[in-house]
Amino acid sequence: MKLYPGLVILFYSVFVFQFFSCKSIVKPYNFKRFPKTYQDVVNDYEKYNKLNGCKQGETIASIGAGNGIKEVQISCFVEGINWYLEEIDSSRLYQFTKVLAYHENLKGAPIQADFNLVLGTESNPMLSQGVFDRVLMMNVFHEIESRERIMLEISKLLKNQGELVIMERMAKTEGEIHGDCKFPKLFEDNFLKEMDEYGFTFKKSILAEEMSNLMYFTFEPNL
Repeated sequence: MKLYPGLVILFYSVFVFQFFSCKSIVKPYNFKRFPKTYQDVVNDYEKYNKLNGCKQGETIASIGAGNGIKEVQISCFVEGINWYLEEIDSSRLYQFTKVLAYHENLKGAPIQADFNLVLGTESNPMLSQGVFDRVLMMNVFHEIESRERIMLEISKLLKNQGELVIMERMAKTEGEIHGDCKFPKLFEDNFLKEMDEYGFTFKKSILAEEMSNLMYFTFEPNL
């Protein structure tokens, strides 16, 4: 499998995958909720993943998608999504085939979605402008140290009335640090002000988990 920077590097039809044993995939790094059973996938969708608001037939870009585990899990419940999984770490994209096969094995059926894997850069997602119904940034925004350029590029990706959804564990007080990656947590007032500067209008927020202050924010671009 060869990766080409700046291009959609793979297009998968879900019907042509060979199933792997559930033991054939190593747990992805920094992903604590790796499912052992399909019920785990169901539980995570009901509690977390459905809050991304993904709808059948949408074209969705996921920025910093890693190996695509969350996007595959969403597709277990929402069929017909045309995914563009963007990542700057090619080694994580290489894990995607096993991640998909693992979940198809848990589900016992093919996952009805199309997946395009895209190798981006820190400043440019290398995706087509104006074609996406939804852009997701799941637990990735806080790790981008120089955000202005990439966020301005992301604002160009959405269709009219398209939505950007950002999932983050937010700080309850300013100055908090993530325990795992050691990056600063986002403080809501500062975060919303920053997003406004990037050209996004705040639409709504949902608290998914009170203990960790895990929240989903939805924005629309100022067109």
